[in-house]
Amino acid sequence: MPALLSRLPLPEPRRLLAPARLVPAPVLEVLIARLAQRVLAEALQDGALDLLEQRILAITVIDPMLRLRFTLRDRRLCGGGPGPADVTITGRAEDLVLLAARRTDPDTLFFQRRLRLSGDTELGLAVKNVLDTVDLHSLPTPLQGLLEQLADRLEDSESVPARVSHHPPR
Repeated sequence: MPALLSRLPLPEPRRLLAPARLVPAPVLEVLIARLAQRVLAEALQDGALDLLEQRILAITVIDPMLRLRFTLRDRRLCGGGPGPADVTITGRAEDLVLLAARRTDPDTLFFQRRLRLSGDTELGLAVKNVLDTVDLHSLPTPLQGLLEQLADRLEDSESVPARVSHHPPR
């Protein structure tokens, strides 16, 4: 599958995600929660994500603007529902792809102000630490291949700033 994907003319992540704006957020949240339930099965089973029980994690993708909210109910991920988010992670689609593909360090993105964390930062960091333990091979093969191809193209692109810097921006 990855060989096939490498020959496809994939658009930039923001263009790839643009049609998702047409899907109602609750529907998108259910779809993503079901996928995440599979990918995070071990962390959910061992209680590593119990800290999200009845709390809301919001993810905001800018360019295209997508706002998604998630919570945990009885160790099952689901849409966040109404009410304020306890923690919000905000970033560009390109940076979130590089982060998901483990091609960049979240701390680097935070220091470069390309990724923002607001609200309960302790909760956000705890979720980040759990996500750092997830094996990308637990993603469905087509999604894993797509993520890898997008990250490869972003790394080769001049439109994305240098991904790892040992020096803070001036």
